[in-house]
Amino acid sequence: MAYDTAIPAGGPGNFQTPNGLYEAEGVGITFLSIDYVGAMNAETTFPLASANTAGLELCRQAIEHQGVNVLGRGVLANSNTEMTFMVRTDALDTISSTTTIAAIQAAIRALNSSSKITATISSAAASSKGLSDTETQSD
Repeated sequence: MAYDTAIPAGGPGNFQTPNGLYEAEGVGITFLSIDYVGAMNAETTFPLASANTAGLELCRQAIEHQGVNVLGRGVLANSNTEMTFMVRTDALDTISSTTTIAAIQAAIRALNSSSKITATISSAAASSKGLSDTETQSD
């Protein structure tokens, strides 16, 4: 590509748009949204510590215990009551009568009786959304 002397080096006119066709290998991702209903901003302790505020880590472990790899997670949002996790789509069962999303929701709700969580999460809700705006599942 030739350098345009009218534009400083590195300017936008000195770069070409990448080809429209792009192919990469990897796995499909789904965003799993957990609405804890109650605030979880105090639940930041590691589960092996003596404190009883390990809710966030225990919830992440509950998701992975259902066979779902957590690839990333967002921050607490909506007044510290919701968190979004990025997970592998191929780990989610969306066909059977007991979907993975329903199992995750039940596992998180069951943590409410744990002595390591102070927040009330017995009404927590889980839902998922893929990268397609028409793909959604909620339980």
